[in-house]
Amino acid sequence: MDSVHLFKASDLSDAMRRALELGKSHEQEYLNVDGKRVRWLLASVVSLDLIGDDVTDGVEVYSEPVEIRADEFVDFNYKFTPEESEPTQTI
Repeated sequence: MDSVHLFKASDLSDAMRRALELGKSHEQEYLNVDGKRVRWLLASVVSLDLIGDDVTDGVEVYSEPVEIRADEFVDFNYKFTPEESEPTQTI
C-alpha cells in the first residue's frame, strides 16, 4: 500500500523522524478471512515535500494498493529498514 500523509515538521530531519513514527504507527498483523497471516509494515519513505504551514498534522490524504510482481516474493518474516530510506522531494 502506498500512502500519503501530511504532517508538521521543523526541517527535513524532523520530517523523516515524523514519517517513520507515523508509518510505524500503522503497522499491524492479523489473520484474514481465509485464516492467513497478514502483516502491514513500513518498508520505506519514498518522498518528503515541504508544502507550507497550513497542514493538519498526521492526516492521511491518499493511499492505494501496490501490485506485487508475480516473480517478486518477500518472506513473511523479512525485516524492512525504512530508517535507511533516502526520500526525494516531488515538488
